[in-house]
Amino acid sequence: MPEMKRTFNVGKMNRDLDDRIVPPGEYREALNINIGQSEGSDVGAVENLLGNELVAQSGLSGNAKCIGSFGDGGSEKIYYFVTTNSIYNETNTGSHGIYEYNQKTKQLTALVISQQLNFHTNYPITGINLVDDLLFWTDNRNYPRKINVVTATNDVSYYTTPADIDNLISVCKFAPYESATLVAATRESGISSTFMEDKLIRFSYRWKFEDNEYSTLAPFSPIVFSRLNEIDSISSSLSNFGEIETFVNAINQVQLSVPTPTGYGIKNVELIYKESGSGTLYVVDDQEVTTEPFINFTYASTDPFRTLPGDQLTRVYDAVPRKAKSQEVGGGRLVYGNFLQNYNIPSIAFSVARTGETEARNGILENQSVKSRRTYQVGIVLADKFGRQSPVILSSSGVDTVFVNSNTGNAASTTAFNALRLTFADVTQIPIWAYSYRVVVKQREQEYYNWISTIDTANTVNRFGDSINKIPRDQTAVIPPTTAASISPCDVSVYPKYLNGGNVYSPEGNPAVVKPQANLTKVQSIGNPSGDALVTTLDQAGNTVSSGLCVFETEPVSSELDIFYETSTGGLVTGPNGIPATAIDIDFFNCILLSFDPGGVGNDHIEINRIRAGYNEPFFDVGVRAYVVQENFTEERRNNTLIHSSGLLNSRTGINYINQFNESEGGLTVSLDPINGSIQKLFADDTQIIVFQEDKVSRSPIDKDFIYSAEGGAVPVTSNTQFLGTIAAYAGQFGISKDPNSFASYGFSRYFTDKNRGTVLRLSQNGIQEISQVGMGDFFRDALKNATEVVGSYDEYSRVYELTLIGNGYDSNPDTNAATAADGYLTLCFDDRSNGWTSYRSFKQESGVSLNNTYYTFNGGDLWQHHSNNVTRNNFYGSGTAESYIVPIFNDAPSLIKQFNSLSYEGTSGWELEYIQTDIGSNGTVPTTVVNYNTTLQLAGAAPQSIFNGANTVTSAAGAGISWAIFVTPLNSQYAFDNINNVTLTQASGSVLTVTNPSTITDEQLVFLVQHTVGSANSIQTLNIGGTGAGLAFTVALLTVNVVETVSNSTITPAAQTFTTAGGGSVVFSTAVQNNYYIDDNNITINTAGMPVSTNPGTIALDRVFDNIEYTLPITVPATATAGTITVNGSATLKPTLTWAAITGSSGGILNIPANTTIGNFYYISPFDAATQRFATVVFTAGTNEVLAGNSFSVSYTSTSGVVNNVISNGVGGNNPMDGVLTANVQLPIITTNTVATATITGTGGVLATLGVIPSTVALNIDGDIVNIPGNWNVQIQVNPNIPGAEQWLKFNNTVGTAIIDRDTGFNISGLQNTTGASRTATAIISNRNTRVLTAPDVNHTITITQAG
Repeated sequence: MPEMKRTFNVGKMNRDLDDRIVPPGEYREALNINIGQSEGSDVGAVENLLGNELVAQSGLSGNAKCIGSFGDGGSEKIYYFVTTNSIYNETNTGSHGIYEYNQKTKQLTALVISQQLNFHTNYPITGINLVDDLLFWTDNRNYPRKINVVTATNDVSYYTTPADIDNLISVCKFAPYESATLVAATRESGISSTFMEDKLIRFSYRWKFEDNEYSTLAPFSPIVFSRLNEIDSISSSLSNFGEIETFVNAINQVQLSVPTPTGYGIKNVELIYKESGSGTLYVVDDQEVTTEPFINFTYASTDPFRTLPGDQLTRVYDAVPRKAKSQEVGGGRLVYGNFLQNYNIPSIAFSVARTGETEARNGILENQSVKSRRTYQVGIVLADKFGRQSPVILSSSGVDTVFVNSNTGNAASTTAFNALRLTFADVTQIPIWAYSYRVVVKQREQEYYNWISTIDTANTVNRFGDSINKIPRDQTAVIPPTTAASISPCDVSVYPKYLNGGNVYSPEGNPAVVKPQANLTKVQSIGNPSGDALVTTLDQAGNTVSSGLCVFETEPVSSELDIFYETSTGGLVTGPNGIPATAIDIDFFNCILLSFDPGGVGNDHIEINRIRAGYNEPFFDVGVRAYVVQENFTEERRNNTLIHSSGLLNSRTGINYINQFNESEGGLTVSLDPINGSIQKLFADDTQIIVFQEDKVSRSPIDKDFIYSAEGGAVPVTSNTQFLGTIAAYAGQFGISKDPNSFASYGFSRYFTDKNRGTVLRLSQNGIQEISQVGMGDFFRDALKNATEVVGSYDEYSRVYELTLIGNGYDSNPDTNAATAADGYLTLCFDDRSNGWTSYRSFKQESGVSLNNTYYTFNGGDLWQHHSNNVTRNNFYGSGTAESYIVPIFNDAPSLIKQFNSLSYEGTSGWELEYIQTDIGSNGTVPTTVVNYNTTLQLAGAAPQSIFNGANTVTSAAGAGISWAIFVTPLNSQYAFDNINNVTLTQASGSVLTVTNPSTITDEQLVFLVQHTVGSANSIQTLNIGGTGAGLAFTVALLTVNVVETVSNSTITPAAQTFTTAGGGSVVFSTAVQNNYYIDDNNITINTAGMPVSTNPGTIALDRVFDNIEYTLPITVPATATAGTITVNGSATLKPTLTWAAITGSSGGILNIPANTTIGNFYYISPFDAATQRFATVVFTAGTNEVLAGNSFSVSYTSTSGVVNNVISNGVGGNNPMDGVLTANVQLPIITTNTVATATITGTGGVLATLGVIPSTVALNIDGDIVNIPGNWNVQIQVNPNIPGAEQWLKFNNTVGTAIIDRDTGFNISGLQNTTGASRTATAIISNRNTRVLTAPDVNHTITITQAG
């Protein structure tokens, strides 16, 4: 009997060919089957799949998802990353975790659980590497990061304790931003070493972190040199002139304090020093870090114990990308691709001025100064927390350069001493990314010599000692032989510094004063054979000098390099120790002031920059580390570029330099052809890095290069010193599109998809092959086009590449309507053995990884192990048993019409026929497509300087809810959004859309959520764009006003101001005096000549604010940008002192003076201090049986014309007894000179308390009589009536009842009309109301009153 039989030995699907020509052994479609591999001895037979079982749960609540995984075969562990954050606007919500699964123990460990991980499902982690115990990853959303898995395992809270998790996990390590603090520099008699005597040393430090990385070097200290008040002298022997032999470093011990902030994983600190003129870095000490915020070092003039690699000096920062899409480790180095680097730099206005004020000196390294006759340009360098820096930023107002004129005065004077002072106009101009700043200085004029000698005759100076080298003959000049016998040419020019017992100089602040004698002058010739130099010898007055000691300075070596050097000045941008509103004195000094006046009056100096002022001796260098101005520096996305670490990790030696990205070494970056799109994936393949761009795959050899044969073939040879060699592309215009998650690797094969071309690819030893074309070309063309997510992994157990496509509308397209299409995903596998796609799968993986031939995938953030015998077959992620099926094709003799009598299969029970279909008819339920509709979102209009992304076409069924996230970004770095309403989106007429507006600006962009319910037809929905769009990111200052001050003992705040709006305005600034000083306006001069005419400066008004003055200058802010300068000169006045002398004598007075002052000790007081600071009291207290009167004592401060007001106590007891305390209130006048306030006290003092003489009887003889009782008492009394009978007829002071009578005051007695017809009698009882003690019998007194009838 004829029969058609189908075996499936080919083991692959074919959806491309017509039914009539599908080869035998291939089939149209299959779900959940194995053919090329079997659990038993059934290879070639169709069998269903073993299911997967849950082996680890993340425990994160919500819609958790695994966004990256990595298997390490050595440790047999899987590391994976989980988040529940899928919010449309990509803010940081939900929960995040990093986990470790131990395959051997089947134990899950949560390494880090923290909101600060800031993961998001839109940012899968495709670059993961484990190097020893260090797990590195990047997600293109956060800084590139790493953790130590052993540390995290032992202490789950270790990485979550800091306020900012990146303090510990950022690949780029926290960078020192301040120099070591010089606590003391001394000369100790017990130290015999002279190691430091002839050295000019700077100190720095660096931190060592928990994983053995090292930070960059901290800014270096100033040169640690001082004479420590030791005397320098010039020998009287002329032959020794030219050097000052005693001028060496007197310091032999240095104490420094180094910050060790907590929460950054710092475990050690190394103290480092560098000698001037040498590029070698020495470690002189290292200490372990404890919990203290500082570590103190003491360096006692000893030899260092080791050196650092030379590249550490040029490693000013690590250029670790801010974000990176791809990552790989090869050759012990980190490699990132498609990365974000740099920051946007705004215009920052600041000014620089010369100052000579004492507070600008280095308080420990005495007499260090800025060299005069030099031009200095000052810049700033900004850095983020991890040290990534800007180039040198110059002032946008242009006031960043200052020329320091020569002057006179001794080393302690404010005229000889020079320092640079910087003032920011508006600290809010500094961008928020800047964590710290440092000040850098450029000095074109550098090395020079002091020529110390004597004048032989007018215009002739001797060349003694090493002066013959400082002022050499010009050996290259050609002169006649007859002339050579008497003179030799000289090609040296000099500045006169000291002649005729005084400095020769051009006065600071007097540019109109022309002092040609202070100008550079040429040494005309050298006399032969005397060796004397012919040079002009004019003193400050312009007179020719013919004898005496002299000092010249050689013309400095000039550098044309546009290089700035770091100073020791820097710090935090914000916070309590941030940039102040007042001026910043720059800790930059390049010479030592030496009081030098053997022939004068002790008020002159020279400036020395070398040990012993000698030839070729160590000199004050400008600085240690160099910085440059870089044009067009801006935030930059280098999407087609690779960057690698300059250092490597050597696990054998424990050296970990993998965090070091030292750009100064060069060759860190390699760029690929940008026409091939961005880099999406990196893969280290033995000795090369494979680079997957969107539209190309290339390779770069590690520590090698490629040479090419005539035929075009590439052969790797070891001929390159760069880490990454020449980029060589694989043949074929294929890439990975933007789906790095599709990548999987096994053996020699690398699998990935190219969505742009609708194909799946395999890179192997034979190059790139399109494996999607093996019977599945049409399917992948359409499926990839609609895919929103592509996930690939390799199943080592089954030896297949598992590919999951997630998207919409699969079940509406005949080419993609297969298997799980209705569920919005399609998973299928490719088997190299059959070179085809074996079957679809009914599981949707989030990520997958194979470890030791065991295959795992992730679902809901949980880890599932496949091929498990512990669950039913086809049971994936606990969702129950899914079906398996296969769709064979019987196409023998396709042109013949056949009639089948039976249909059967060979195999185990359970397989059923669902349908049969021929070209004539069908039986059973034949799969059909569903109807889906395309909904296209379009944006109409535009917003200025704004770019919109996110509008596209979505395929879905009628009634389904769909959404778009519209991301609006500024056009470029010059623009930014400052309000959520800068852009608006509203539905157009005829569209049905719901728009959720942004509630905040997220990562410098605005994000809108747009929702729609799909209708019953294809549609176009439109949003209208509105709003002002992005504005300038940095406000342009129309006017910058710098207030340059040379007010001694005071600063000006703010020292600079910016104005951004044209029109009327005012420049307002105030003095800020030091303690114990005040401003006398008569001593202040303000010059507004530096203000542009266009600002129309008005008349300055001033307002006294205690010891300071606030000045207001009306101006007009012009419409075009300009800058102006206001100079404030003068001095603050030292407050006079006031001393309250103690009370002397026997008066018993107690002196009470203002709070926080003490009797006999002076305190400072200004004319503008509160009057209470000049107020005191003298208190007199009477004895217990005495009273005081207002004139009992008289207090005077005649020397100060003080006003004294006596007040007698009027209370009834306690601290205010009546008449018992006399207080003299003393108010001194305004104090203008030092004053001692001494009291003069006169008076009799207290007297005995008494009622005095009071009559015993009083007669009221006629009606209306009034009898006066004289006030002989010195206490307050009370008079009480005692009247027989009912009628109260007795009156005191014309009032019936009790009377209160003050001291020394009389009263009268009278009565009501007596109508009784007879005389009557009453008594008045007088008693003491005072608390003063009366002695008997003077306690009470009775007066008998008789009134006639």
